[in-house]
Amino acid sequence: MIPELPLTLVQALERHLVSATAVATSPFTGTQEVQDWGGEWWEYTIEMARTSGRDGRRLSAFLTALGGPRGRFLFRDPTIRQPDSTLAPYVSGGFQTGGMLVTAGWPAFATPLLAGDFFSLGTEAQTRLHQLTADVETDEAGMSTLSFVPRLRTAPVDGTPLEIAAPAVVLRLTAPVPTRIGRADSFLFTLAAREAL
Repeated sequence: MIPELPLTLVQALERHLVSATAVATSPFTGTQEVQDWGGEWWEYTIEMARTSGRDGRRLSAFLTALGGPRGRFLFRDPTIRQPDSTLAPYVSGGFQTGGMLVTAGWPAFATPLLAGDFFSLGTEAQTRLHQLTADVETDEAGMSTLSFVPRLRTAPVDGTPLEIAAPAVVLRLTAPVPTRIGRADSFLFTLAAREAL
């Protein structure tokens, strides 16, 4: 079971999508050749709120137990949650790849999500976070083809549910997290992590 980072302690975060591309510039003409290798993943910098006493030591123990880049943890980004959502969409059809996904289970003739909203697919170590690049517009059967980033790494199974209310991502620390201890037994942590692929 993958441990989950305590959300109540997140004070600020930075999230960005990284893509495996290489740019080569000609020294003679200045033209650029872009090579897209297809890899995409999320990277985070997470600043935890100041904690004190036992709470600070518990968070320190959680981060230490990860063992730096060895460990993985589940992160439910608080900035993308939709806790009031009762949507229950799912993948409609197998063998889908790329940045498009046919889904069903939406309300008919609606726009339940907008470009910029997030969803996640999978469970445990296979949990992947995706961001919509176009509004979700449904037909009379409650079906919609989603456009999103990053692209699918593996084809989801037909019927796989999409997590809308509390999308998650599996992260791995990029380095051990130092414990900064201040006056009155106060603790501060800032961690850098990337999607664990």
